[in-house]
Amino acid sequence: MLLETLDVFLTLNGSWARTAEALHLHVNTVHYRIQPVEMLTGRDLARLDHKLDLKAALLCR
Repeated sequence: MLLETLDVFLTLNGSWARTAEALHLHVNTVHYRIQPVEMLTGRDLARLDHKLDLKAALLCR
C-alpha cells in the first residue's frame, strides 16, 4: 500500500490531489501514507533530489 501510493505520488510529480484522485482516496489519506515513507527512508518528499532518489529506487525494484 505504501509503495503503490509512493509510486503514484512520484509518477504524478508529487501532486497530492491527483494522487488521491488516481487512488480513489482522500487527500489526507495520501498524506498519512506518505508520512511513514518519509520517516522510514529519511527523505523529505518536498525536495526534488529526495523524490528522484526514491523514484530511482522504485525503478530498480
